Amino acid sequence: MKKIFGIVGWSGSGKTDLICRLINAFKKSNKLVGSIKHTHHKFQIDKEGKDSFKHISSGSEEVILYNERKYAMISGLLREKISFNDILQKFSKNIDLILVEGLKNLEIKKIEVFRSSLNKELLFLNDKFIKGIVCDQTTQDIINSGLPYFKFNDTMEILSFINKQISNDE
Repeated sequence: MKKIFGIVGWSGSGKTDLICRLINAFKKSNKLVGSIKHTHHKFQIDKEGKDSFKHISSGSEEVILYNERKYAMISGLLREKISFNDILQKFSKNIDLILVEGLKNLEIKKIEVFRSSLNKELLFLNDKFIKGIVCDQTTQDIINSGLPYFKFNDTMEILSFINKQISNDE
């Protein structure tokens, strides 16, 4: 089983900034990291006029763009929903850690990114899988939670926290 850890929070909270800093820091510590970015929006990564778009439009279920150093897989719109576990199987075997951005309801260990200016509720109050909080300001709920909390720029402390969380899974 691959090691997986989630980064969750409301839109605009700073999840992407945090996950990019973590990926960079993990890479410097010689960990091979994969990532999953969840989107609620209808998205398209190939554009009309491109060959991959033409392949999908012609009826191909999946298209792989490939050269000797890089590849990408594009699927057509699937008839059935694809499971998270099926997506995990797409990663190569040598990946040490998969960071997941979004997917709030996924039952994996995760850290919440909280930005007070968004005026949104704290997710950890209703999610036992949230093991820590990254925040711009502490609230009484955060302080009373008993969960470890970090400032946005505490990248190395957050990395260390995640390492401890995933090593407890072994």
